[in-house]
Amino acid sequence: MTTARRDFPQLDAMRAAASIAVVVTHVGFWSGFYTSGFLGVVVQRLEAGVAVFFVLSGFLLCRPYLVAAHDRAPHDPARVYFQKRFFRIVPVYVVTVVAAMTLLAENRSMGVSRWVQNLLMVDLYRETQLPQGLTQMWSLTIEVAFYLILPLLGAVLVKVVCRDRWRPVRLLVFVAALIVLSVAWVAATHVMDASWAPWAAKWLPSYLSWFALGIGLAVLTVDSGAPGRLTSWLSTLGQDRVACWTSAAAILVFVSTPLGGSPLLIAPTPSQAIMRHVCYAAIALLLIAPCVLGTDDSPVARAMSLPAVRHLGHISYALFCCHVIVLAIAVPRLGFTVFDSNPVVLFVVIMGISLAVSELLYRFVEVPGMALRPRLQPTPAATAPSEAAAQS
Repeated sequence: MTTARRDFPQLDAMRAAASIAVVVTHVGFWSGFYTSGFLGVVVQRLEAGVAVFFVLSGFLLCRPYLVAAHDRAPHDPARVYFQKRFFRIVPVYVVTVVAAMTLLAENRSMGVSRWVQNLLMVDLYRETQLPQGLTQMWSLTIEVAFYLILPLLGAVLVKVVCRDRWRPVRLLVFVAALIVLSVAWVAATHVMDASWAPWAAKWLPSYLSWFALGIGLAVLTVDSGAPGRLTSWLSTLGQDRVACWTSAAAILVFVSTPLGGSPLLIAPTPSQAIMRHVCYAAIALLLIAPCVLGTDDSPVARAMSLPAVRHLGHISYALFCCHVIVLAIAVPRLGFTVFDSNPVVLFVVIMGISLAVSELLYRFVEVPGMALRPRLQPTPAATAPSEAAAQS
């Protein structure tokens, strides 16, 4: 049985929440709040917002391939897909890189090679530290790596795993294999005493399990009647928002204990790295599952679907891109002290300025940038307007 549902309005709110969580954890670092006891550690662990982004990408971008496999219908060709991704991501990113490299004094001495590396999103793989104002872009680099392999991954899902038929159990087994391989990669890069290990820890395989969880959720939304006790249990759990979100909060508290390692810039042990990886994955899954497996008629779902809330999701990419530059400029100029400031006041100031900048970037860079992409004829497997907007 296929689900007719193609619209997931609550995901815009989840995208906004993930972006705000990233801002909170960076403000916590700049204010020195990480060392303020257990609550400071919890603030640092809000970096789990990155896992939310990755699960969302796995869900939204792989779902059209799964719908095509289920319906035995064509999906958008790779050319169309890459055009959508390029015009969605690149304009705001280029403006952000230019702003960081020209406005921040720490970056002005960097040569042409660093400019090129950052514009091409390869600086993460060549340098030990990203430029000031762009340190958050490590996760966008991972996202783009996933974007690049997605057409191949989609072909594997449809042609190899499903063999042009709908085989949900095989898909879920494939998802489980990706998760196991990703966790093994994380373990290996933290266990091995090799010069290449720190670099390999930055590669896509270290985070592929988070994308894979999104694919697994997509399988359940395409075919809610997928056989098996596990899929039935997951579908039932996903409809219980209170249980899911309470469990996510409990896992956040758990990973904030010493088992998850230090909140400071100290390399975690292999067990701590695996603990964070798995816990962040579980948090993201539990937060997103009710938004795609549950109904849209609960008070929380209706609140998350309000136009104003969804708009925060629309500008969340711009917020993610600009807020570290805002921090680097505003902290010294507005009288704050690095590592010794009131975190609440700093958050309110940085969030207010960043939201204003994000709105400008969204209206005058992101939207015009997306309008530049060629007018494309949707295939029969194209998603509904609201889901397409969430992907674009």
